[in-house]
Amino acid sequence: MKIDLHVHTSRLSPDSTMDPEAAIQAAIALGLDGICFTEHDRAWDLADVIQLGTKFNFPVFRGVEVMIKEGGEILVFGMNINFTTVIDIHTLRKLSQDAGAFMIAAHPFRGFPCQTITDFEKAEDLIMKRPVFDKVDCLEGYNGRNMAGNNDFACQLASKLGFPISGGSDAHAVPELGKCVTIFQNYIRNEEDLLRELKGGRFTGANHNRAK
Repeated sequence: MKIDLHVHTSRLSPDSTMDPEAAIQAAIALGLDGICFTEHDRAWDLADVIQLGTKFNFPVFRGVEVMIKEGGEILVFGMNINFTTVIDIHTLRKLSQDAGAFMIAAHPFRGFPCQTITDFEKAEDLIMKRPVFDKVDCLEGYNGRNMAGNNDFACQLASKLGFPISGGSDAHAVPELGKCVTIFQNYIRNEEDLLRELKGGRFTGANHNRAK
C-alpha cells in the first residue's frame, strides 16, 4: 500500500497552495493508495478527515509536523493536537510516549550543508550534534523536496542507527505530490491501523514512479 505520508494543504498550513480535495484527486491520479495530511503544528479534526475519505472513497490519514527548539521538524502520528509554541524534543518525546504516538525525524539533513559535502562521515558529524536521534522512532529517508544527496545521507544514517525509513513528498503544491512514498506491507483502513503498522515497522520509504 503506497501512501504519501507527508503532505501539507492550504487548509491548515499557511505556506501551502494545495487544496485538500485537489491533493486527494491528484493522489488518486498518481496511483497512490492513500494520503496523509501532516500540517505544520496543527492537526486535522478526525471527522473532517473521515468525511474527505468517504467523499472520494480513498484512504485519508492525519499527522502533525512539529517544529522543535533544537532545529528541524518531527512528524508525529497518533497525537493529533495543535502546538501553539515551539517545543523541545524532550517534551515532545514525553508527550508522544504518553499518547502512544510514533515520531519520525523529517528531512533530517535539511538546513545543513551536506549538499556540498560528499563525505557521509563529515555530514553525519554535523547532524549528530543535534540531540534528536535518541528520541525518534524512524527517519524520513525519502523526501520529495530534498536534493538527492540529502535523501542518500538520510538513508545511510537510518541504516547506521538501525532506524526504519519512511517516505513522503512534503508537498505544498499539487505538482510536488507523490514524489516519495511510504510502502506498507498491509492494508491500512484507519489511523489506528496506520499507527499499528508504523510501530510494527512493516513499511519502507521509496521514490515513487510518477509515470505510472
